[in-house]
Amino acid sequence: MNSNTKSHFPRETIEMIIRENFGKDVVVGAITELTDGWFNAVYILSFVGKDVRGLKEVVLKTGVQESKYVLSYEKNIMHAEILVYSLLQDTIVPVPKILVHDFSKSLVDCDYFIMEKLQGEHWMKLEDKITPENMEKLIADIARYTAALHNIKGEYFGYIRDDKEFQFPDWRSAFQKMVNIAIRDGRKGGVDLPYESILEAFDPLWEILNEIKEPCLVNFDMWKKNIMLAKKDGEYYIDGIIDHERAFYGDPYAEFISLQNICGDVEDNKVFKENYSLLSGQPFTYTRKDKLRFYMYKIYLSLLMGIEVYRYNEEDTKRMLRDCNKKIANDLAQLKEYYENA
Repeated sequence: MNSNTKSHFPRETIEMIIRENFGKDVVVGAITELTDGWFNAVYILSFVGKDVRGLKEVVLKTGVQESKYVLSYEKNIMHAEILVYSLLQDTIVPVPKILVHDFSKSLVDCDYFIMEKLQGEHWMKLEDKITPENMEKLIADIARYTAALHNIKGEYFGYIRDDKEFQFPDWRSAFQKMVNIAIRDGRKGGVDLPYESILEAFDPLWEILNEIKEPCLVNFDMWKKNIMLAKKDGEYYIDGIIDHERAFYGDPYAEFISLQNICGDVEDNKVFKENYSLLSGQPFTYTRKDKLRFYMYKIYLSLLMGIEVYRYNEEDTKRMLRDCNKKIANDLAQLKEYYENA
């Protein structure tokens, strides 16, 4: 995906970053940019002769240059990603090892980090090769990893930021602010989305957010392209879960939106529910209020995807806005029907 937030650097700059972090005798070979991402630039680097910490390849991820516009919640977003990686390092959740991160902007005018390259490919590339039996095992694993992630608790609700504007003592205040900030950015950017309809639909529902008492770590972006699969003994396994930059502390049920991409509605997936409960230590429930909150998070995600068009070209912007407006309209209608009849 073409995105004007990506920080592209020439070979000379990438080689300088590697030399400064790993030694002047390290020689960079091939440099391959991964183009699947929508926000940051990501490169796979190989080495000639000498390995780097025993690795023949590494991944360089570059953040957004300070001069570029980003949404309010996207500022310094790479800091959150590095923190989440550190939180997950000692859990059962498979994540790549971070070799170095640099937020000083002393070498280049953006944040960046370098991590080990995982052995597999993302789930979406491989899904046609996965057998039903293998799929069931993968769903069981992703359920356990999701529960392990949610077992990490924060000291506040909201996006993982040092900025107090994004930290709250309760989930209602946090999510309400998240929605309002997104709408503020969307209006400021002149993005055509049904903001008033969203606020009107959410107005009688803010109170149910008070049921969430613990700020659980939520990835909120756990879809197939962020889950890497590798193969062993004829079966695929989850080699790593990446891209945790949009994580927040809040309601774990918000996670199940992106997971629909993998296992459908989790409330109907027995394998997911059983394995999630096994690690969470609690029975998996899906109440009326859970469902209402789920609709709110689903609409919020479409809202974010809509206002993120600031970084795309004209063709992608039109397509994304068309899709987001359609999704929001459908979800608002379903939310209203469920609220009135369930």
